[in-house]
Formats: sequence, structure tokens, C-alpha cells
Amino acid sequence: GTGSSLAGPTKVTREAVDKAVAEIEKAAQGEIDEKAVPGLAIAIVFDDTVIYAKGFGVRDVNTGAPVDADTVFQLASVSKPIGSTVVARLVGEGKIRWDSRIADLDPTFAMQSPWVTSQLTIRDLYANRSGLPDHWGDLHEDLGYTREETLASARFQTPSSSFRAGYAYTNFGMTEGGIAAVKPTGLSWEDASEQLLYAPLGMSSTSSRHADFVARKDKALGHVLVDGKWVQKYQRDPDTESPAGGVSSSVNDLAKWIRLQLNEGMFDGKQIVDKAALTETHLPMIMTNPKSLSGIPQFYGLGWNVGYEADGRRKISHSGAFALGAGTHVNLSLDD
Repeated sequence: GTGSSLAGPTKVTREAVDKAVAEIEKAAQGEIDEKAVPGLAIAIVFDDTVIYAKGFGVRDVNTGAPVDADTVFQLASVSKPIGSTVVARLVGEGKIRWDSRIADLDPTFAMQSPWVTSQLTIRDLYANRSGLPDHWGDLHEDLGYTREETLASARFQTPSSSFRAGYAYTNFGMTEGGIAAVKPTGLSWEDASEQLLYAPLGMSSTSSRHADFVARKDKALGHVLVDGKWVQKYQRDPDTESPAGGVSSSVNDLAKWIRLQLNEGMFDGKQIVDKAALTETHLPMIMTNPKSLSGIPQFYGLGWNVGYEADGRRKISHSGAFALGAGTHVNLSLDD
């Protein structure tokens, strides 16, 4: 053959990154000036170094307290790739496998079909390919049901697709994946996350418990628009779906987790998470969109959206939001 004409991804330079940072800073300040959001914080990592971490605006319109790089935000669904990092650590230690069956780890959990119940794995739940309907369980949470009550209702749900055949974004499916994954440790999800990930990385402002967020002094409260003005009105307690939406953290802490992701499980010279187990989370597991705006298919990995640029560069990302007043996004390039 004549070989491929694709040159592959070009190396991103520090100069190009610095130019982008200047533009991002300008855009962030613009959002505050235009009152698009009351406050936000950004961290940027390049070559295993945190090159930018800064807050903009206020964390509470009532007090006018400013956002800084240590301000703790509720992360909503950016909790998902953080949770899959916790699971990857256990996989790397041989406590579980991505293909460990839920029935072996948590026999209390059942799907509508006994066969699917017997075959369902951690991978299926973290890839949103179990057949559980899109956003199943969210309404239960809104109505005040406990985590246990919501998970118990899975057996009554008619699947939205055949097992492993379709993608459906499901907070409580992933919650079960996390709960089951940590069973061999004897720890709660919240304690396992702290011991396996937050403490080893020195993420001292990070927690998977709502009470810890509430107790922080430097925290961004949820804000909603009322008659064109930002108002601090509600509190969102996501404890029932902690593995899927319950993390709170600062951009300074999250930059450490991003360094771990980009450095294949290494942090400050120490292998915290096994490379192969973590890399698995970054790979496509199921197609989410056959043809995106770019014309290139999009996928879901294990707690991550996985996409490709025209030059072949792989990007992993995740967004999160609470209607009661929070929005988050993480975006990493893996092929520089």
C-alpha cells in the first residue's frame, strides 16, 4: 500500500497553551461581567504541571465572598469519572475486575430479567449500557426515596434497550456500580473514595458526603435566576446518588486528579492507580452518538465521554449540572 496520509495529532506547545489560557481568562471574566454566572473557577494542567488555577466572581451573592482556586463546588456528574477512578484503583489492586458480576458483589440488586441480573457487570453500569432507562431513579430521588429504595426499584423497570445494545445515561445505574465495586473493601462508597483516592492525592477539600460540603467555609452555593437576577435559594443534597453526583471539590484539588489521569495513574512519582485499569476507563465502550456535529462518532467509556478530533486526537470529557444551581465540566486531551 501507499501508506496513510494522516499525520496524526501534532504536539501541543506551551506557547499555544499560554495563548489559550489568556483567551479562557478573558472569556471567564466576560461571563462574570455579563452576569451569565455569579461565580466560577478554572484549573488547567499541562505537562503534569498546574499552569493555571483561579476563581472569578462570587460564591454567594448575599455575602459577596469571592471565588478562589480553593473554593469548593458541588461537582454533579463530574463525580462519575472521579468515581470510576476509585473503581480503577480497586481493579488494579485485584480486589475486583471491570467484568466482575454485580450478582456476586451485591446479590440484593436485580434487573427485570433474571438472565440480565446474572450477567450484569461493573463495566455495564459504568458504561451506561445495562438497559436501564435514561435517568431512571432521578424522580425517586426528587420525591425523597432513599438510595436503597431507589435501587430496589430497578427490578420493576422495563429496559429501554436490549442488554449491552443501547446507551442510556443513568445516575442510579452507575451508583449501583460504585456501591457494588467497593463491597469487597467492607467500606462505604464515601469512605472508600476518601481512602483510595482523595487522601493519597492530598485532595483535602474533596468529599463524597454532602455534610462535608455544607461544613466547608469556602464553598460556592447554588444560584438560580429569578427575574433576571442571581439568587441563592436552594440546597442540593445528592447523597443518594453519591457515586454518580455526590462529590464536592475545588479546582486546586481537581487539578491533582487531572494530573493522575494524564499521567496514567502516577502522581508525584508514585503509581496510585494501576495504568491498565485506569486506561480502560478512557476507552470507548458504547456509541452514544453515531454522527456528532464534527461527523465523527462519539462514545462513552467508563464514567467518561470519549471522542476523537479530526486529526485522531482522543478527548475524554464529562459535564455535570444541578438545576438548583451548579454546572461543571472537565475536558482532557490524551494524545499530545
